[in-house]
Amino acid sequence: MNKLQTYLTEAGVPAELHAQALASLQSARKPALIRFWLGLTAPIVWAFIAALLPRKAEQLPRWLRWYDNNISINGDRSDWALIDGRHVRMPAPDEDVVHEDGQHVSYWPPYSPRSFLPRWNFNGIRNRCGWLAKKWGMPLQNIAYRDGLPVLDGEWGNPDIGRQVMGIRVACAGGVWQLVRTSKRWGGTKTENYGFEVLNANTIDRFATCTWTAWSWKGPKK
Repeated sequence: MNKLQTYLTEAGVPAELHAQALASLQSARKPALIRFWLGLTAPIVWAFIAALLPRKAEQLPRWLRWYDNNISINGDRSDWALIDGRHVRMPAPDEDVVHEDGQHVSYWPPYSPRSFLPRWNFNGIRNRCGWLAKKWGMPLQNIAYRDGLPVLDGEWGNPDIGRQVMGIRVACAGGVWQLVRTSKRWGGTKTENYGFEVLNANTIDRFATCTWTAWSWKGPKK
């Protein structure tokens, strides 16, 4: 029994659904491997991109799109607006902004999110190849939504897992599967996330991005 099947069993997913679940989860593995290797080269590539990119740019040219993300090359902390009935992310400002909760718009405050260091940090150091993650993701158009979230076909395990709660959570919507597992490691939390981001899908884009994170660690919460 492979690791994913072991996790499915531990979460309580019925045995008759294992084949469907594994096929969906494992289909995300090859695309994620390509994204992993691109992510390793991103700090070097983005050192050149961030130096040459026009300040007003919102995304990369098509020939560099593999190093782009599905949010904005200028960070993901800009505001949303309702335009023609759709929620649209507004362009990042040309200066750093500190929100009421103390968070900066820029990933390298106090610089503008459109300047070299924030762009290199967000897209090079933190690069997750989000454009490819969406390109290889799965549409969730023909399913029901409630309160902005998909109505799941099934959910197993612990729905409260997170940085403080360890366990496994498995979800399925429209035949698309996601498995998340958290465990204690080195005084912090190790997170594994396989398949497609069903739990983060919403009525804005009705889409589940591709993910295969076998190892993500966060230190103790202060």
